[in-house]
Amino acid sequence: MDFALTPEQVMLRDSVARFAGNGARADAWKTFAELGWLAIGAPDAVGGFGGPVEVLLLMEQCGRGLVRSAYVSQAVFAGAILRATQRADLLAALIDGQRFTVAYEEPHARYDPASVEMQARRDGDGWLLAGTKRRVLDAATAQTLIVSARTNGGVALFTVNADAPNLEARPFPAEDGSDVADLRFDGVRVEANALLASHEDGLALLELGIDHATAALCAEALGLCEVMLDTTVEYTKTRHQFGVPLSSFQALQHRMAEMYIELELVRSMAYYAASALDGESDARSRKRAISAAKAQVAKSGRFIGQQSIQLHGAIGMSEEYKIGHYFKRMTMIERLLGDRDFHLRRFAG
Repeated sequence: MDFALTPEQVMLRDSVARFAGNGARADAWKTFAELGWLAIGAPDAVGGFGGPVEVLLLMEQCGRGLVRSAYVSQAVFAGAILRATQRADLLAALIDGQRFTVAYEEPHARYDPASVEMQARRDGDGWLLAGTKRRVLDAATAQTLIVSARTNGGVALFTVNADAPNLEARPFPAEDGSDVADLRFDGVRVEANALLASHEDGLALLELGIDHATAALCAEALGLCEVMLDTTVEYTKTRHQFGVPLSSFQALQHRMAEMYIELELVRSMAYYAASALDGESDARSRKRAISAAKAQVAKSGRFIGQQSIQLHGAIGMSEEYKIGHYFKRMTMIERLLGDRDFHLRRFAG
């Protein structure tokens, strides 16, 4: 496989790197829309370009800059579902800056998108939704929710206005400060055109969106791990002990060599996940590839983060030093959209 980037991909990577190099921002969604990054993966008919590799390049640089954004949940996850449903109107709205997010996790489900107790029942020409969703990512800024609910024995997908009556949100910050909320639907009524995917194909489209978002998280983890290793190597070159740099100790050299090996595993699996989305048409093979990538990235990313913290010593534990914030985000990615145990079971199954 040829991993050489096209001139357009290099330009995208460099522009995101310049943006991310200015530091983490609370919310730069308008900038993402103006620069065209919300159009990545969309059809040409609505002004889209690129695909999973372009998402990888963008998210790797966002990881390097520790950019806090809703891109994965609101552009990649929701965007993949909207593309699959061929709702050009909603996809065009997303590209213009309208904010979507996906509500699929439930209290009992342990990441399984098929384990849905939320019900949708007919109410005249529309539907009534009742149930609870947990850990909805970036719910506070979303204008439209894509919600999974059970109908006729299967899982269907609906669009719901975030300010709909009888919809209660309980927002709370995640461990790294990200926006998360639990949602309670107490008879929320939606019109007939809110049905995005029927019970026959709703679960398949939801899993497709999860796989795209998981691959994007693997790419973000790659950027995080690159910075954690680079920062650690630089620190050991400048920090002296017993009159010599820490980097002169062979035991620490071996440890950083192991970190580099794990980083290359993260890089390989991130590209493997992107290539699986770009060229794999079989859903079972795609899901196995994404789960293999997420499981390895979670394992390697934890190793790199733990070693980085330890080699920095006490300063690595302080809030004022950046390395701890990178490891905190890596720890969040390890559990988002399925932890390592979930993806190992998914791969084996």
